[in-house]
Amino acid sequence: MLSIAITGANSGIGLRAARALAAAGHHVLALCRNPERGRAALADINAHAVHPADLILVDLSMPDSIEAAADRLAQTVGHLDVLINNSAVFDQTLRDPHFTADGHELFWATNHLGPFLLTARLSPLLAAADKPHVINVASKGLVSMPRIRIRFDQLDDPNWYSPTRAYYHAKLAQIMTTFSLTEKAAGQLEATCVRVPAVRLDPDRVAAMPWLLRALYAPKNRMAVPAERLGDTYARLATWDGALPGPYVDEDLRPVRAPAFAYDEAARERLWSVSQAATGNPTWAW
Repeated sequence: MLSIAITGANSGIGLRAARALAAAGHHVLALCRNPERGRAALADINAHAVHPADLILVDLSMPDSIEAAADRLAQTVGHLDVLINNSAVFDQTLRDPHFTADGHELFWATNHLGPFLLTARLSPLLAAADKPHVINVASKGLVSMPRIRIRFDQLDDPNWYSPTRAYYHAKLAQIMTTFSLTEKAAGQLEATCVRVPAVRLDPDRVAAMPWLLRALYAPKNRMAVPAERLGDTYARLATWDGALPGPYVDEDLRPVRAPAFAYDEAARERLWSVSQAATGNPTWAW
């Protein structure tokens, strides 16, 4: 039995992966932001679980919430075999930038800084496992942006913001962090990043959209990959026997190329440094 933490386990791919892993006999730690939706997801996951899953509340845009969640996890398990940083915000209705109490743009805080800090805080639990894995998530949409770069001098600058730009900017950072984590852990941890294609949204997510956005999104949603299939991708990676298939893989677990900027060693080190500073210089187990 593996201990597996999954952020965003209350819906979409995260919920499907949590269901599959719990049904296969693993101990799932479901990290969710919304208490009501989290409790509903926990009941769903545990309906077929061999071992009961646990609900851990966390808001990845809030460092204090991440610290509390990490403490709760340490009280729940003695080690962590797998961390799946699945949760992300991509709300197209946020036409203007929103900022956290710490002054960070919301997409950057939730989709990059939050997972970065959570991984650091959980690194002692991961280090206590025999063969720990970290699974991060990027987007196939980056294929259309071969020249995308980290805007080091504009990380929280509202002038260039749009939901799409902010989302893919943070996803590039997730790929680069995956590469850096593998290097810094020096064989003590394996990390991979999944290039997720367009995912079919759950009906409640579609229903919550403004009517115009819902109508525009409908054709894309019909063509999108079912969340169940991608949940299986996560589950396969989480339980992978042997070396992971690569640092950056597609939904079929085939190694793929990342945007060129991700291979710039100096840029990766700079990203790590600014991420450390922005999250309070957390201590890592490696």
